[in-house]
Amino acid sequence: MRDRRASTSGIIMALFLAQLMMPIVTAFNPLPEIEVSTSNDMNLLQRWGMEPSGELENGWYNPSHGVGTIDLLHRQATLTPTSDWPELTGEHGSLSGWYVLSHEYPVPTPWFGQLEESGIECFSFLPPNAFHCELSSVSIVELLELNVQGMLKLDQSDKIRENLLHEMEGNPQIFDNPRVDTNFASVSVVLSGDSIGESFSQAQGVELHSQSRRFATMGATPEGVKWLVQQDWIEFVEESPWFTVANEEAAWITNVDDVWNATQMASRNSSWSGLDGSGIIVTVADTGLDTGSNTSAMHADFRDHITGIQSFPIPTSTCAAYGMTGNCDDGAADGHGHGTHVAGSVNGDGTLSGGAFKGMAPESHLLFHAVGQVVSGSSTLLGIPNDLDDMFALSAENGSLVHTNSWGSAVNGLYTSSSMQADASARTHYNMTILFAAANEGTDANSDGEVDLDSLASPGTAKNVITVGATENDRPAFTLTWGGGWPSDYPTNPVNSDRAADNISGMAAFSSRGPVDDGRLKPDLSAPGTYILSTKSSQTTSTGWAAYNSSYTYMGGTSMATPITAGATALLLEHLIENQNHADPSSALIKAILTASAQDMTGQYSSNTNGAGETAPNEHEGWGILDMHTAMQASFVDGDSVETGDSWGWSFQVPSGAPDFRVTAAWTDPASTPSASTNLVNDLDLNVKDPSGTWHNDSNNIDNLRGKVFTSPQSGTWEVHVVGSNVPTGPQKFAISLSEDWTLTNTTQDADLDGVEDDDDDCPNTFGTSTIDRLGCPDTDSDGYSNQDVNWSIANGADAFPVDATQWADQDFDGYGDNAAGNNPDGCPTISGNSTIDRFGCIDSDGDGFSDPDAGWTTSNGADACDTVSGQSYIDRSGCPDGDGDGASDPDPLGNYGTAWDVADGADIWPSDPTQWNDTDSDGYGDNPPPATTGDGCPTINGNSTIDRYGCIDSDGDGYSDPDASWTVANGSDAFVLDPTQWADQDGDGYGDNASGNNADNCPTVYGTSSMAGLLGCNDTDGDMWADSIDAFPFDITQWNDTDLDGYGDNASGNDSDMCPTVAGTSSMDRFGCPDTDLDGYSDPDPSGLNGPAWTESDGADAYPTDITQHIDTDSDGYGDNPNGTNGDACPLIAGNSTADRRGCPDTDGDGYSDGDSLWRVSDGADAFPSDPLRWSDIDGDGVADQLDDACPTAPGTSTIDRVGCPDQDGDGYSDPSGNWSVANGADAFQTIPSQWRDTDGDGFGDNASGYLGDDCVNESGDSWQNGTLGCPDNDEDGWANSEDTFPDDITQWADYDGDGYGDNLGGTNPDACPFDAGNSTQGNRLGCVDTDGDGWDDVIDVLPNTPSQWLDQDGDGYGDNATGIFPDACPGEAGNSTTDRYGCPDADGDGLSDDNDAFPNDPTRSQDTDGDGYDDLEDNCTFIAGNSTIGRTGCLDTDGDGYADPYTLNETNTWTVENGADAFIEDATQWQDSDGDGFGDNASGFQADNCPSDSGSSSAQGIYGCSDIDSDTYADSIDAFVNESTQWNDTDGDGFGDEIDGFEGDSCPNTAGTSTLDRFGCIDSDGDGASDENDLWNGDASQWFDTDSDGYGDNSNGTNGDYCPLDAGTAFRGSNQGCPDSDFDGYADIEDEFPDQFSQYIDSDGDGYGDNNTLGAYLPDHWPFDPTRNIADVELSCSPTTIEVDLPSGELFSFACTVESDMTVPFAVTIRWITTSEVSTASSAKSTTIDPSVSNNATVIFQGSAVELGSHTLNIEASEPGGPTAMDTTSVSLNVIDSTIIIEVDDPIIQDWRTMVEQAIEDPTIQAFIGLGLLVLLTFGLIIRNARGKKKDARAREERTREILLRRTMRER
Repeated sequence: MRDRRASTSGIIMALFLAQLMMPIVTAFNPLPEIEVSTSNDMNLLQRWGMEPSGELENGWYNPSHGVGTIDLLHRQATLTPTSDWPELTGEHGSLSGWYVLSHEYPVPTPWFGQLEESGIECFSFLPPNAFHCELSSVSIVELLELNVQGMLKLDQSDKIRENLLHEMEGNPQIFDNPRVDTNFASVSVVLSGDSIGESFSQAQGVELHSQSRRFATMGATPEGVKWLVQQDWIEFVEESPWFTVANEEAAWITNVDDVWNATQMASRNSSWSGLDGSGIIVTVADTGLDTGSNTSAMHADFRDHITGIQSFPIPTSTCAAYGMTGNCDDGAADGHGHGTHVAGSVNGDGTLSGGAFKGMAPESHLLFHAVGQVVSGSSTLLGIPNDLDDMFALSAENGSLVHTNSWGSAVNGLYTSSSMQADASARTHYNMTILFAAANEGTDANSDGEVDLDSLASPGTAKNVITVGATENDRPAFTLTWGGGWPSDYPTNPVNSDRAADNISGMAAFSSRGPVDDGRLKPDLSAPGTYILSTKSSQTTSTGWAAYNSSYTYMGGTSMATPITAGATALLLEHLIENQNHADPSSALIKAILTASAQDMTGQYSSNTNGAGETAPNEHEGWGILDMHTAMQASFVDGDSVETGDSWGWSFQVPSGAPDFRVTAAWTDPASTPSASTNLVNDLDLNVKDPSGTWHNDSNNIDNLRGKVFTSPQSGTWEVHVVGSNVPTGPQKFAISLSEDWTLTNTTQDADLDGVEDDDDDCPNTFGTSTIDRLGCPDTDSDGYSNQDVNWSIANGADAFPVDATQWADQDFDGYGDNAAGNNPDGCPTISGNSTIDRFGCIDSDGDGFSDPDAGWTTSNGADACDTVSGQSYIDRSGCPDGDGDGASDPDPLGNYGTAWDVADGADIWPSDPTQWNDTDSDGYGDNPPPATTGDGCPTINGNSTIDRYGCIDSDGDGYSDPDASWTVANGSDAFVLDPTQWADQDGDGYGDNASGNNADNCPTVYGTSSMAGLLGCNDTDGDMWADSIDAFPFDITQWNDTDLDGYGDNASGNDSDMCPTVAGTSSMDRFGCPDTDLDGYSDPDPSGLNGPAWTESDGADAYPTDITQHIDTDSDGYGDNPNGTNGDACPLIAGNSTADRRGCPDTDGDGYSDGDSLWRVSDGADAFPSDPLRWSDIDGDGVADQLDDACPTAPGTSTIDRVGCPDQDGDGYSDPSGNWSVANGADAFQTIPSQWRDTDGDGFGDNASGYLGDDCVNESGDSWQNGTLGCPDNDEDGWANSEDTFPDDITQWADYDGDGYGDNLGGTNPDACPFDAGNSTQGNRLGCVDTDGDGWDDVIDVLPNTPSQWLDQDGDGYGDNATGIFPDACPGEAGNSTTDRYGCPDADGDGLSDDNDAFPNDPTRSQDTDGDGYDDLEDNCTFIAGNSTIGRTGCLDTDGDGYADPYTLNETNTWTVENGADAFIEDATQWQDSDGDGFGDNASGFQADNCPSDSGSSSAQGIYGCSDIDSDTYADSIDAFVNESTQWNDTDGDGFGDEIDGFEGDSCPNTAGTSTLDRFGCIDSDGDGASDENDLWNGDASQWFDTDSDGYGDNSNGTNGDYCPLDAGTAFRGSNQGCPDSDFDGYADIEDEFPDQFSQYIDSDGDGYGDNNTLGAYLPDHWPFDPTRNIADVELSCSPTTIEVDLPSGELFSFACTVESDMTVPFAVTIRWITTSEVSTASSAKSTTIDPSVSNNATVIFQGSAVELGSHTLNIEASEPGGPTAMDTTSVSLNVIDSTIIIEVDDPIIQDWRTMVEQAIEDPTIQAFIGLGLLVLLTFGLIIRNARGKKKDARAREERTREILLRRTMRER
């Protein structure tokens, strides 16, 4: 209470203080405290002067003071509230420049457009809710009106890639980029907008190389880099990328061969064609393509399907940086070999291999981008443009749908400017699929046996490209292992020993792994990438991984996996366009399908945590290995879009037993920026709902490819939804794919979600799966037929068996389906029948279930052999009497029930035994095996056995049968068939179990072979015939006795026999079982033979019997032979005296060191100088003694001049330098050159002029070496001395023979291609050759040497390939002669127009065909409409192709009608004229020719068309039996009812005349009651026919046993309403039963609500049934005791008894009920009993309970009869519950009066107010006093708390 009061007072005081402080707080609002938190390397940034600004405008403060954060690359930057911007930053008024603007999350899609409309240009999206925007005089108010929530400016530290700085310091962190050094770097710049800022004109140390879109390439010094990041128009700076290059087997691994195969494709869908890539253009960007020009020399696998070859030159700035001015393109030839190999995997057609080795899409067309350029003799990819879109856009312009790139820059998962470029291009060219290799950077750097993650290259880190990893191929013949090929990369198993191409379920070790640095999953999928066999370039000798032949070679890498996937993509595009009629597939759809269909690999290491063994998707394999087989069946949605908050949904049906499946969603996301830490812009969620209603959501906010995998899916309706979670740049289009061919139905067009769109759905508002009779209606059993309903009956086609999927029709209405393959199929589908056993639904006269025989079903088929009498036999014959019910019929020798039938025919031999009926071998035992009565164990062999089985052969007559193949001893047969005294051998050892029989087994339960000492058949493990129980050596066949018990057997010829058998011993070496004092295994000497034979040292006895380490001294020199024992002899066979290095060996000079021998050399410690007692060691073995002579005692040497015994590698006498002896001391300056030892000028060339490499300039340091001049100055370090070098400052050149300024070294700078002829050529990588026309291309390679603007003519048609030159060839890859529309294109007819623009390329007289129908405009009657008509009109539309033009009206003057001669039947090629206009053609041989061509008519039935048909039923009147009834036309049986069952009064028995009209028309009605005999349940009784409710009472209430409730099944049989419902089954119908729910009552004579039945137990019995004033029995109820007191704490039970008394004369039941309340508790509150006056007029029951609450309580009890609503009598018991633990105060009246007064005063509001005021005053003073006293205490408490916090923090840090 005290604490609560203190807390309350504290709150009050706090409120007072808050009121006082409010003005102060309002007047002073301090700025947020600066917090600098970043993942940048602060030391690095400080060295470069790029450290964070620490300014509020850059978001360097705690997010709690802002409005959220944005995710930048190195930090989370705090957004300043827009309204606070001026105050926090000091920027007042209008704002201009670059700012980050945020909106409340999620960002509405229209917001971007609203900003743009207001003049604010925004570019990069910065997650989660901001854009980087340029403001131009925009006020804070305007920003707030635009819902700008927060703002900040990017800091300079946000804009830099740290690796650029590391590289410029000479310390690269990721890879060594050749384009960066310590003085200058080529950098890639992402602009904030799309233009260079004005400040660039003042830039220092920066030069612009190129700019395209938002991407610029610049050159920068270190100062220039610092300047760049300070400009607000620059968003990010990083090093320019250094790109490097990163199939027959692959075809089957990826199931591409399945889709090549037209037969397989057609088997899946008859309309599908096999795929080969036809019609698809694939662009390959790589090193080059074979010869580089599509001439006859081009590799034949490409020659006929090349769209074009484009060589990309090195960008001018880069070219200049490499000193290659004017020589930046070496053409498209492939001197590397990589590009040719890659292209072959895509679309090589296998020409040179006879089709054996071809690409994935062999008939696709190839557009090649050659980006390889040779620089300084090395192959590079410097031809890749600074903006990748230069390539992608060119491909798109040429119609390419696939662009594949097997190269990248190693960046370990970074999202770079190249990634950004690829993403932007993919979004621009939405239908072009761009692929990149993941890279080959996978290693096991930490040696844990797993390939490490995070090694992806860029642009493979882009979102919108397909990034491909590499799997192993299936080429086990190649044995290369990863560890064998790259030991430092893969040092540990299992990767180390894994072979590179023997397991298609595993990843290639080199394949780079994800994720991208923002956490995105990559690669997307994988394909084979090891030992890929593909085309080889003729321009190189390199054979890659392994040579095959001159046309093909093996290579490996993700470079090889990527084109395989690209070729597969071409096949998929062809499939979607041609087979699926999806004209414009998006790249997002391609990604969605390929990943949904990819197969999860199991991995090659038998581990679910290593590599591809992890469950896909994972960072190793992505979504799995490419699988084109599955891709073909994928269902999809493409092109729908969402904005923020939008949601689209589709439903699909999953059948029962469906396989596992995937659903994926992909979208082409807007490009991100390298300055963001996460790169997703538009965030879409993928949500899937299964049939149980469970949602499976994928909303990871990182990937633009989402997917879910479902195993063992539930059958039923699934839904997939795509939700626009946050779409700041939209609307965002997307694609969805299912890995199975299940129709995706838009839920907005499918109201009942059954997968059938409403327009096609016959039951649009009811879920259904029917497909045959109706679409989309309920189909309970899923057989395709819908359930019947009020609008659709069985007659309409509904399912007659709605819960049986195997049956649906029942034409004879007998309840058995017509489908012969279904459940209970009708054996007689056209005849109603009741048979159920041998066949269903056939006539069964005797009702026994077996059908009567007929012509097609005889007794041999199972028909009833006794069809006049009911029987259940089925074994020998069917349906005959079978008295014992065993299935075999009783004998019927007289043929009473059919054909005579006796035992010989198969009748029952034992007609009264249900277990037996036949005895084949006549031995008295029935053939039916046990447990049948005495079942014959050998039913076909007469036998006499009786014990183990009956009726089998028993040779020895002991009752046990002889064994046979099916009944062995193990089953119980006789183990001793010829010995009547033995029969069992349970242990199978050949000794019988009968103890009194022959050779009885002493161990009958244990198999044994013992036979000695009278123990037979016991266990004898070692087989020595001695039972183990008495065998001292049970495991040794040679020993069994051990007299001295020392473990060695007495048998002298046995194993380890005891040589001292009577004396226990432990010796085991020289002899066994004799005494051995020192326990070394050698026995003590026993020369007198006390313990056995005499035994001395010469016999092998122990020479040292008390020394366990020695036992023999062979050479008798006093050292035991055991070298490890006491004083062990190192030379046991030679007596010796050495002691120092070893004991007991010869020591000639007596210095203690033994002489050396073959096994003990000087290096082991032997005497190096065995004849010199003063010298003994030579540690280094150089022959110089360590003790007196060697200057280098630990290093062997031969030096003799400067010092002795030191190393002298070249043997010139001068020692090699060492730590204490340098060249200055006299050591050899040339350790390996014997002819040199001094170098005065220190240039590496020796002073000895006659020696090796003698210095030509001894006193002048130099490094020249060319032309025999050594050691002289060479400024450019090219080896040529300055005095002899024509180019002394160029390392690559030194001579110029022809003096034209180009060096003669072909590998040097500007090499002279014609070194002996002065020239001026500069192009084609040929400098200094004669160039007559001065176009830079020398005459040798200039195809047009006299045309200055042309030099290349790859098709040889005389027109140059340069599009900007004179007469440019419009078709450079194809020779042509066109001159009119364009130059150099094929013109077959020579009319000047190229074939592509000539409608008639082979006809020089015709050229124009506007509508493209093959008719020249001059002869075409329909110039602007393509047509094929030839009769009457030429070139007009003729839909059916019969030659007659379709009718048309082009204008008032150009019409063509049927009257003019137009085709009257435009879709029927066999008809064109209709004289009578009735819709049937006049051509008698045509389709549905008019039988009455001059008289209009509508008949069409039975081949009579166009004749009169009055009732319009399609039957001509001449053949219509019912001319005026449109639903009938035929009456086969002539009974006046039409044959059409669905027509008016349709004849249900059309072949049999009948008069029935009630149930069906026209069937036989024998009793004339209107119901057909087949449905007349009372056939022969004209008063009854149907029983609608199936209750056994006929519907006609006036007929025999008439049903008074014919529509409601009932069981009433009493009263006047038989056949009506009787709920209580008392025989009285509910409608006349006054108690319809009570079996025991039905009438209430006096109407008082109580039934007349008052027998014992009756419900609501009326004891006075005719007196409405009385009913229940008279009783008196009393309980004892009437008052009870209970002590609550004791928990004791209380009890009372209640008695009912009555003077009634009949027995009755009573229920006594205690009406309980919450104050008490009882287990039973009601008791039932009976009062029988003949026994007693009363009854007593006992109640027990327990008290719950204190106080006085009344317990009410009542008595009533069963069901009685009124109690017969009531009573009560008083219960007083006390608590003995409570002490009751004295009840003083004065105290009570004071208490009352106080309570009244407290309740008075006025008094309450005064009390409160007083308490407040007291509280205030109390707090002041308390505060004064508690200051010191509080200070101590704070100090202790501070110590506690610091202690905990320290513990956490530890």
